[in-house]
Amino acid sequence: MLARAWAGLDIDAQYRARVLAANLAEAGGVVTSHDSASAMWRLPIIGHWPAKIHVVSEAAAGGRSNAVFVRHAVGIPDDFEVIEGVRVTHLARTVADIAATRSFAQGVASADAALRRTTHPRADVPRTFISLSDLRAEAERIPLKHGFAKASRVIEFANGLADRPGESISRATMHQIGVTPPELQVPMQGASGRWYIVDFWWPDFNHIGEFDGRFKYSDPRFLQGRTPEQALMDEKLREDDLRAVPHGMSRWGWDVARSIPRLRALLAAAGIR
Repeated sequence: MLARAWAGLDIDAQYRARVLAANLAEAGGVVTSHDSASAMWRLPIIGHWPAKIHVVSEAAAGGRSNAVFVRHAVGIPDDFEVIEGVRVTHLARTVADIAATRSFAQGVASADAALRRTTHPRADVPRTFISLSDLRAEAERIPLKHGFAKASRVIEFANGLADRPGESISRATMHQIGVTPPELQVPMQGASGRWYIVDFWWPDFNHIGEFDGRFKYSDPRFLQGRTPEQALMDEKLREDDLRAVPHGMSRWGWDVARSIPRLRALLAAAGIR
């Protein structure tokens, strides 16, 4: 029964369950942090969740890690949140810690998602209203040798307009390529007169970019009662309508979004520089 229930959880829910179990066994004295706090906050992960649970503890406790925990002996923060009974670093600090310790792309995905929570809250985590100023303040507490410059680079690039992780990863890759930054989530009118929101828009090149993740054909929030086949047809009609204005358009998925050479080649073919 338990094995069946575990198998029915997605990888995010499985890791959250591990975080919860580890905290119950710890009997207090720590606050969940870094990737583990990110999981509880439902921030996106690029790749896989870590094997261990990250926590912060009192400096006097030492930095000893074990088979379950990675301990960051930096002191228990005065302010933290509680999610599903687990004490976690607040959202701004969680993002700053991720930005300081993970890849640029992962940091951007986390920061974009956290900023977006201000206008698009989730019902399964505490309500937050963080800004770039809040993220900058959290970065300031990070020592230079522990990733201050890295975190600051992520935070200055973050943008809460990015709608989904695939868009954030695409933005991060574009930044590393050095192409003209696109406008995000732009309303555009098709030849039929209908209005659409496009992921990326380069006005200087009259070109639309769309991240085409699988969620568009499997996520109930996107499908809104349609079958995957209907969603696919609607996307085709939408693209045809926008191209008929005329606008150029490029689409890509995860494999291209995460690849500097492949996204560079796709954008170059579209005339974007």
